[in-house]
Amino acid sequence: MSGDAPPVWVLNLDADDELAHRGAHSPKAATVERIVALAPVLRALAPERLWPDPTGGGFAGRPGRAWCPTRWALERMELAGVRPPRAPTQDVLRRVNHRRFAHELGQALPGAAFVSDARELAEVLGAHGTLERASEQGAWLLKRPFGYAGRGRRKVGPTPAADDAAWIDASHRADGLMVEPLVTRLLDCALHGYVTEDGRCALGELTVQDVDATGAWVESRRAPPGTLSAAEWQTMVAEARRTAEALHQAGYLGPFGLDAFRWRAPDGAEHFQPRCELNARYSMGWRVGMGGFQPPEGAP
Repeated sequence: MSGDAPPVWVLNLDADDELAHRGAHSPKAATVERIVALAPVLRALAPERLWPDPTGGGFAGRPGRAWCPTRWALERMELAGVRPPRAPTQDVLRRVNHRRFAHELGQALPGAAFVSDARELAEVLGAHGTLERASEQGAWLLKRPFGYAGRGRRKVGPTPAADDAAWIDASHRADGLMVEPLVTRLLDCALHGYVTEDGRCALGELTVQDVDATGAWVESRRAPPGTLSAAEWQTMVAEARRTAEALHQAGYLGPFGLDAFRWRAPDGAEHFQPRCELNARYSMGWRVGMGGFQPPEGAP
């Protein structure tokens, strides 16, 4: 980094909560506990961290970097005298991490839609033919606009149960729902990258990731050769570059990652979804995929 001291990190893993609620943010105790538990894994990305202690460490004058440079993260840097990075605005961060942004780039799953109210949701859930073609479970997966670590998701049948109603209503008030057929996943993988201020895109190597039953990350590792077919790999790289261009056009600069998966339809045919999630921030597998890549000095 041009001889500069290495960056000090604010590991605000709950950035999606802050982006979702817009107002004053205060991390929950469970978030602090999660960071402590993940410290051995996060050390490869962030050898030195500022948070959760915003005043200790003797980091004054050092460059800062954040999991996601939200307003709260930048305030932690200011409190410690750490130099903040050149970060996208909060409005840009919110727009590009909102699931509507990724959805509008196009969908590969049959019947997937982003809905804003109960009427639109009923229309999507009523498409029983989609479930017959796509879901061996005969169910839909609902996702709130912001989510991480498997949170903000709910499985529902073609007709939601009574106890789903309150969750769905709260989701509509929170700015809509992503609706997808719940498919049988055969392989979970990811491709990470970095977008510079002038729109250049650096891509890493394919990673394979393990997730638990809720969709929360468990482990990432470099994918062995042949993990994807030639066609799947070409599709994923093209999708990553197209996404990077969309992020740049939206005013974003910094790290990003695309989660993808191979899935099986009820008729036994296998398909590839090259962008099931877009994370316009750092993620648990980012350093695994990007190897020795270093962001430009002073950048997020």
